Amino acid sequence: MPVHTDWKKVVVIALMIGGILSLHYLTLPYIGYRPAVYRMLFYLPLVLGSLWFGLKGAIFVCASVSILYLPYTMTQWQGFSLEHFHELLEGVLYIINAFIIGYLVEKERKEHGALLQAESLAAVGKAVSEIARDMKTLLMAIGGFANQVSRKLRHEDPNRKKLEVVVQETARLESMVKQMLDFGRPLEIQPTEISLNELVMKTVKVAEPVARKSGVELKTDLEPSLPLLLLDGPRIEQVILNLITNAVQASPAGEHVLVRTHLESDEVLLEVADRGCGIMEEHRDNVFHPFFSTKKAGTGLGLGIVKKIVEAHGGDVSFQSNPEKGVTFSVRLPSQ
Repeated sequence: MPVHTDWKKVVVIALMIGGILSLHYLTLPYIGYRPAVYRMLFYLPLVLGSLWFGLKGAIFVCASVSILYLPYTMTQWQGFSLEHFHELLEGVLYIINAFIIGYLVEKERKEHGALLQAESLAAVGKAVSEIARDMKTLLMAIGGFANQVSRKLRHEDPNRKKLEVVVQETARLESMVKQMLDFGRPLEIQPTEISLNELVMKTVKVAEPVARKSGVELKTDLEPSLPLLLLDGPRIEQVILNLITNAVQASPAGEHVLVRTHLESDEVLLEVADRGCGIMEEHRDNVFHPFFSTKKAGTGLGLGIVKKIVEAHGGDVSFQSNPEKGVTFSVRLPSQ
């Protein structure tokens, strides 16, 4: 939402509050029921603030009205009475309603956003699957033919090296297409009781050659008392590998990537911390979106696939900046 539009809405709410307060301060105290009616008008800016700005808007309006209305209450105070008790009760109900309305609006917004995202991802996934299937067939043919021709050439033939590059790049494109297919197809998990620490150690060994080539060391800090979890082993390995690969690519040579696990209440936490330059503020909302990437190569689907797999296990994935440098991606999985 544009900033100037937000300011217009803030001005409208402020004018409404100011107008209603004016009715109170300019109305003589002996004019019967009117102050009670005027107090009911305070619900108008409260509803608008909630609809436009969610819970923050509701709290802002409630706080503003309470603070600005207090002097009027003090001027009318003539000792505690039943009428003052009713006014106090109205004030308490107003504050309670502010939190309830704000919470409900905020919840509806999140559910609506999640629904729109799910529909969008489903449409993207279907389109990606159709394109990727066609690409996979073509790439397999190109790679196969290039391999056949390469084997028939002499080792010293310069064309052989060119064909080897073609084969390598075709393999890389096939890997990208595989990611697109993984993202596009419906996810079905087959959970079994398994040790998360064992999956981490297995995946770290797989990732070590790539990390060593980049000059990055892989370290682990695993909680030995983790319970067995109901996980789809290959899928969680894919999650760990994607996170480690991203962390290695983000970390400069000479640094390290730390993979750790520990138990928090009824959840198991898997963390992958890098020592890179971090994530820019304007990119934070798009990190898990499909096809978003700040790298020159890649599909931008790695973290999207991670999110999809983790949520299928009833968990969630998030990230936060490290105190010194770099980012830590955290995967929370239910322990029961």
